[in-house]
Amino acid sequence: MPKLPPPFPAKQPVAVNALCNKRAEITGLIAMHEREVDRLRAELVHVDATMRLFDPGTDPAAIEPLRRFPRRIKYFARGEVTKRVYDALRDAPAIRAQELADQAMRDKGMPETDRAQRREFVNRFLNVMGDMKRRGKLAKIGRRPGVRWRIAAREPGLGL
Repeated sequence: MPKLPPPFPAKQPVAVNALCNKRAEITGLIAMHEREVDRLRAELVHVDATMRLFDPGTDPAAIEPLRRFPRRIKYFARGEVTKRVYDALRDAPAIRAQELADQAMRDKGMPETDRAQRREFVNRFLNVMGDMKRRGKLAKIGRRPGVRWRIAAREPGLGL
């Protein structure tokens, strides 16, 4: 009687072993981060209790968390966001971050219906333009949600 081939390719046990190792690594990272989250929540309880000691009327839950943004995201090369801002301001006297984000998404072939990605792009442009404002390069026109940006006047008396 001829010998039948094994039901799985010979390399599968190696692949399964590699996947088991990867799964163990991921579950270990999850456990580590869960412990870190638990530790941070405990610290938060202590900070809230201390705040209430100093001011019993304080509502710690009403305090908005600080949002942290990565230095760069994979969609933009170094300096690309700043370059896009300056390029757009050459064509128009004032721009909105939403317009820049929409154009960037079109340029990169991304669906404009991806709300999370659009929000990330808008926030990236707002962060860069806010930094440019702090450095005196841009001026802000208006307030949220329709804030627009323009090139800042080089001298205080100029209305540019």
